[in-house]
Order: sequence, then structure tokens, then C-alpha cells
Amino acid sequence: MVTLITIGQTPRDDLLKAFKKEGICDYQLVGALDHVSQNEIDVLVKQPGEEKLYVVLRNGMANMSQGTIEKKVEDAIKKYEDCSEVIAVLCMSEFTYTSNRTEIIYPIKELKEKVGNIKNGDTTIIFVPIKEQIGTAKIKWAIVEGNKHIVAVHPKSEAVLEEMIREIELHHPKYVIMDCYGYDSDLVAQIESKYSCTCYNAQHLIVQKVKAVRNE
Repeated sequence: MVTLITIGQTPRDDLLKAFKKEGICDYQLVGALDHVSQNEIDVLVKQPGEEKLYVVLRNGMANMSQGTIEKKVEDAIKKYEDCSEVIAVLCMSEFTYTSNRTEIIYPIKELKEKVGNIKNGDTTIIFVPIKEQIGTAKIKWAIVEGNKHIVAVHPKSEAVLEEMIREIELHHPKYVIMDCYGYDSDLVAQIESKYSCTCYNAQHLIVQKVKAVRNE
């Protein structure tokens, strides 16, 4: 069984599209905040923290501190690590928890392995979901060489593709990094079919990694 952990609440069918397309069906999707009451969520939203993460809830959306979410993700991993052949955390934050019982996949690690081919003369656009992440994204993506533009485009915006295209036509990047697991996997094909750039999307990379771990 593959366990997928979203940092918010389920259901999140939008996070499963890439798995379904690749024929992966023996998975379970759980939310780190599934069993958290609205009163507790209201308290968690107020917790301080330099990095804010965007989370989708059953009754809306919220921004919570990375430290708060990391503890909830760790609890979820501990709950399912004994019954999972692999666990994938569907979030681009840099979590640190490891397990000696099963393999834990973090999208940020997979994506950082891909961007090593970006050179000093290249232009890259890095899309983040909320403006509160622009500052921390500069630190997170310091490993990327060349000319970088970090832009906030909300993954739930009705005009998400149009907003991305506007930035692409403005900066003419060679690479596009989608620094949020919530960006639809179809955005890659929609952009690459129109522009001569390479797009990195976490949903694609996690599906590939899960299949590699399972020797599929």
C-alpha cells in the first residue's frame, strides 16, 4: 500500500490525477489535519512561524506555520509507517522526519535533484502559492544558478494558467519550477506545448519516484 499524506484535509482528488494516469491504484490519501477540529485549526493558524504553508481545508484554505504542519505530518507518518511500503508527503516544504520502517518521499528532495542542470546563463521562474513564501523561496532555491524570478500564483486561482503564461511571456525562461504540490499536473503539458521551456512539477516527480521504489 502507498500512503499519500496531504498537509491539509481530505478529500483532495486534485492531488491524485497523476497517480490515476499512471495506473497506480493501491494507495490511500490521508490528511495531516483530517481529525483536527475547526476550533483547533483556528488556534493553529495563529501560531507564529517565519515560513507559512498554504493548506486546503474542507471548508476553505488557510496559511499555517511550517513548524505546526511538520508536527502533524510526523504524527501521520508514525501512524501509517508500519502498514505502508512507501509514504509520500504531498508538500514542497523541507520536512526532516525519517523512518526505519518504510521509505519516505519528499517532493522537494526529488525536485532539487532535477534542477542541478540549470546553468548560470539560464533564466528560471519559480512559482510559489502565496506571497508569504517569496522570502523563504529565495533561500530554498539558492542552489539554482542563473537569473531567477520568484512569483506568487495561487494554485486555486481560476486564472492560474493565464497568470503563469503572463510571467513566462514577460521573462522568457528556460526553466519553470512549480514550488507547490497543489499546482495541477496538466499545467506542464499546457506550458511546454506552447513555450520552449522545461517545467518541473512535483506531482509528476512523486509518481515517478513511487514507481521506482516499487520497481514498476
